[in-house]
Amino acid sequence: MSGIGTPRPRTACPLAAGRAGRSAGGGRQYALTEAERDELVVFQGGVCCVCLSALPEHVDHRHETGRVRGVLCFSCNAALGQFKDRPDAIRRAAAYVEGNAWKPTLVAPGVYRLPS
Repeated sequence: MSGIGTPRPRTACPLAAGRAGRSAGGGRQYALTEAERDELVVFQGGVCCVCLSALPEHVDHRHETGRVRGVLCFSCNAALGQFKDRPDAIRRAAAYVEGNAWKPTLVAPGVYRLPS
């Protein structure tokens, strides 16, 4: 691939710049040409790189650096945004969904034993 996902000179994330980061079509650019975005989608196998099933349409990037991470479907992109890109919260959410969430045991009224 020809530099897809590598940082390009940028002073701030387009989100920080507000509407200035938008393309003429209303979408965000993130320093990628349409051909580079399409190449990234092909590199990902034509699917969202998080759920591996949906059509990737949204360019995902690190807000601190502007570096493109991949192209995601709407749902996965929105989910990462809701988790504010915090890996610790995403890991806890995965553990919760898998049934491994922190579950204290009630041993007396108002007294809980923490899991070991």
